Amino acid sequence: MGPVMVGPSSSHTAGTARLGRVAREILDDDPVFVRFVLHPPLAATYRGHGSDFALVGGSIGLNVDDPRIPEAIRIAEQMGVEIEFAEEDMGEVHPNTVRVEIRSRSRSVQIAGSSIGGGVIDVFNINGFSAHFKGDSPTLLLFYRDRPGMISEITGIIADEGINIASLACSRKQRGKDAFMQIDVDSPMSKEALAHICATPDVAEAKYLDRIP
Repeated sequence: MGPVMVGPSSSHTAGTARLGRVAREILDDDPVFVRFVLHPPLAATYRGHGSDFALVGGSIGLNVDDPRIPEAIRIAEQMGVEIEFAEEDMGEVHPNTVRVEIRSRSRSVQIAGSSIGGGVIDVFNINGFSAHFKGDSPTLLLFYRDRPGMISEITGIIADEGINIASLACSRKQRGKDAFMQIDVDSPMSKEALAHICATPDVAEAKYLDRIP
């Protein structure tokens, strides 16, 4: 049974709240601006199903079962967060697809993902890189310069922690240039291991996300 959530809809409320929460967790900072770009089918129904306050709630760090979710837009205004909604046809994607553009005073993040039902999400793009993030397991998101040996170095650090890798996927924009790695693991990663990974040459940024509530 589940998910435990603030309604009315697991796909339009719980799932969209989790998409907003993913963007906030990757940003890892207090947002000052969030723009939600909705695929047309979602744009046609989002207010009636509570997707507006759910997306905002997730983006300011509220869980899907937080009773403050229906008041999220007001809370965001009190926090000084500027909120925008827009519509854009994103092509052959799930009807409940949204792009979240979130910015703090020092950094910005962009994700695109779908709420596919039952509170389940599929984030398929992170900062311009192909991804397949569902938020249901501990995950390392790594941004780095593409070079030989990088995968073995990172996975070696994880192996030294005694952590099993459930799945690993890489994408890059150009050979030898910016690249992205998503590693789903079976157990939490220590701060020491994350610091070791961050100190690896050619790593631009590493974000460890626990399960997204």
